[in-house]
Amino acid sequence: MLSFYLCRGDETVSSMLDRINAEDTDGITYVCDEVEDHCFINDEKFVNADKIINYHNEYWAVHAVRGE
Repeated sequence: MLSFYLCRGDETVSSMLDRINAEDTDGITYVCDEVEDHCFINDEKFVNADKIINYHNEYWAVHAVRGE
C-alpha cells in the first residue's frame, strides 16, 4: 500500500526520509534521490513508488532498498 508523508514546518525531503527509515517497523531501508526521484501525480515514478514524500505540494518517490 502506498504511503504519503507530508513535510511540515522545517522538515525537508531529506529529514523526512531519515524519519521514514528510523520509524519503519519492518527494518526496511528506503532511498530517495532529491533530483532523480522528483515526480508528478500519475507519472511512472509516482505510480511505482513505495512511499511518497510531499514537500510544499511537490512530490518525491521513495523506494525500498531491495536485497541482492
